[in-house]
Amino acid sequence: MLLQKKQERETKSGSSAKFEKTEDPDSSKKDKTSIAWMPSTRPYSLKIGDRNCKVFISDEGAKININKITNETRTSFVKVLTAYKLEELAAEIITDSILDWLDEDELHHVNGAEKQYYDTLPEPYEPKNGPFETIEELTLVRGITPEIFELLREHLTIYGSGKINVNFAPKEVLLYVPMITQEIAEAVVKYREKHGKIRNAKDLREIFRPFGIVGSDFQKIINYITIDNSNYMTINSISFSSDNKVKYYYKVLVQKGIDYCKIIATYPE
Repeated sequence: MLLQKKQERETKSGSSAKFEKTEDPDSSKKDKTSIAWMPSTRPYSLKIGDRNCKVFISDEGAKININKITNETRTSFVKVLTAYKLEELAAEIITDSILDWLDEDELHHVNGAEKQYYDTLPEPYEPKNGPFETIEELTLVRGITPEIFELLREHLTIYGSGKINVNFAPKEVLLYVPMITQEIAEAVVKYREKHGKIRNAKDLREIFRPFGIVGSDFQKIINYITIDNSNYMTINSISFSSDNKVKYYYKVLVQKGIDYCKIIATYPE
């Protein structure tokens, strides 16, 4: 559905799977069934056989790419972590330790950790000194407990350009963008709720102007945000048994090309 517009397509067994009802939640066009699916704030609904399904598609651009965190965005990332109710010292330890995990040297940030720290653990290991290859790798970083990882995992990614998609990012993630305060983040969310998607620079100026973000400041903030969908999406699907008593969950992370979708990871739940 991300690529094709047909209502019927062949399954692997050769039988026909009929999509009896599909809809684009954010589209006002009449022929909704012919529109390829896109990231949305609301689920798509369809029926396959006797099973009702809801499909949630989210853009990885609405998350913070941990491989793109730098000394320049350090303060902003600390602000994000505290917005998720972490204590400031814990947030600084995590942020500095992520920066140390990424950089190639053995000099640790003020609250960070390099090889000297990880050598003292009951089961020692060396820091990566390079980009994260999976989001789960974060659990190896100083300060990130299993509970903190579960709290943050849906808001962090290793995919995409690093720009934050203001159409889908929650207000806590929006705080990662320099100059965006709690008040501005709430204004972005309210604009989306009232007007729908932010579609162009004019819409962005309308949001930021009341807060004095104009001229060079506006141009600077544009370097950190985007209104375009990335090529990476997470698909969460929920299907229901015919009596609606049993639910089935499945999650996949995909990279979308012009005429293909590549599955990067699957998370059966």
